Amino acid sequence: MMIFIRRHLQLKLFLPAVLISGMLAAGVAVAAEDATTQAMKLYEKHHYEEAARLLRPELPHMDGGRQAAASLALGMIYLGNARLYRELYQTALVIELDYLTKLSRQKTGASSRYVDFYLGEALLEAGKPADAIVYLRRFAAQAGARSAMKADVGIELGIAYSRLKQAQKAGRAWSGLNTGQPEIRAALAGAYAVTGAQQHKPVAMADAAVNDAKTQHYVPGPRMIRNLLRAYSEGGASGKALDLLNANECKDASYVEGLGASKSISFYDLSVLHDMARVNLDAAILFLEQARPDAKAGNTAAYYLADAYLQAGNAELSQRAAKSFLSQPQLPPQYRDIAQAWQAGAQYLAGKRGEAAATWQALAEKSANDPALLAVVLQACSQAGADCAKLEKRAVAAVENGEGKKFFVLNAALGKYYLLQRDYPKAVLYMEAGRDKAYKNKIEVNDPLLLTGLAEAYYRNKKFSESLEIYFELGMQYPVVRQIQESMQGIYSMEQQSAGDVKIF
Repeated sequence: MMIFIRRHLQLKLFLPAVLISGMLAAGVAVAAEDATTQAMKLYEKHHYEEAARLLRPELPHMDGGRQAAASLALGMIYLGNARLYRELYQTALVIELDYLTKLSRQKTGASSRYVDFYLGEALLEAGKPADAIVYLRRFAAQAGARSAMKADVGIELGIAYSRLKQAQKAGRAWSGLNTGQPEIRAALAGAYAVTGAQQHKPVAMADAAVNDAKTQHYVPGPRMIRNLLRAYSEGGASGKALDLLNANECKDASYVEGLGASKSISFYDLSVLHDMARVNLDAAILFLEQARPDAKAGNTAAYYLADAYLQAGNAELSQRAAKSFLSQPQLPPQYRDIAQAWQAGAQYLAGKRGEAAATWQALAEKSANDPALLAVVLQACSQAGADCAKLEKRAVAAVENGEGKKFFVLNAALGKYYLLQRDYPKAVLYMEAGRDKAYKNKIEVNDPLLLTGLAEAYYRNKKFSESLEIYFELGMQYPVVRQIQESMQGIYSMEQQSAGDVKIF
């Protein structure tokens, strides 16, 4: 439930000042200060993965005072990562479903025997269990399908039946599986976790699968890693999930099918991106809550907790955190306005629609010389699913009459608004205007959420090369986007009889 594209960037000048002057300056050891400060510098460049890998191992070795600053920094870092992976997941759902559907209908050339399985899995991920069952059953009926994949299809069928409230069918699909094989035990653990069957203790099952793999000298492949991640993320074992992600880039295909001497198809598991988003969001909440009681870090932690709780779907806790942040004396007006727009988003989702609309309107009227504030208000409104026509009109007028970099954020917000409205030409127009063209697709300068939105808008407009260029740049820091790249490359090839002009490494 992502509320703002660039809201966190509006606090760049404020939050590092809080971290450095308020928490790091007074009597901290150089090593601890270096770890937190270096991590925040990476955060500013949107290198969230690097920042987390640098700072998290240092946290247990810090004393209480330094831990609060580091916990706040980690919360901010993981929250940025959660937003990005959620956006990538939503884009991947669109692109990979398109690709697998086209692949399943392809009538010329060598046909895939495995596309039905992965299309069924993708439909299940997209919330269409009945459609998923059709393709999973079709795959299971194929003569010659690998026996290992037969076990996988049974597990995915069980999940589909469970989501259709057909518990007996789910149980039959999962019965008789050889859990002596580590990969099957991990898959079953993931299935139990994702369907809420905590009575089977999926985290303990996942741990047992890891131990079995070590005993049997079995090296977990991409699919087993995906299933372990699913079990840990859905089972609440965020620490184990983070350790798993630190050890694996999750960029490899689940299965590569050969179709002759010179052709192969790589298939990926969509749920990896979903679980990566969840793990990072859970970690963000964990570390921000650790920082919340601290006298110096607590108020800033409340600001970010309001966002994190809202992403997690808890409007009540989000409103409480925002109220706590707004209760601060001498809060700078610009941050008060941003927090109020944020709080209104939670109010709208909690059913207080009139109150939320009144807040947004009042803030919009204050934003005549503040395009960043208007951008926040528009994003809060549009992501909450409210009627934003008046705000849209005001934003369009503002960008048409304004110029300079201070309007980048408002153009980006308008682009995201039009993307949600499925007006893809306008989405491209405004998001391009919100991008720093001097640095184009560099995430160090451009918000990666803007870039992922622009990449999807390009795709929707069939500008495949432009979209692939963005994913190529994102892939430098986030290798998991390879699955989106390869799916889009496949669509490009099928639709335009071209392999594209962007090489995937």
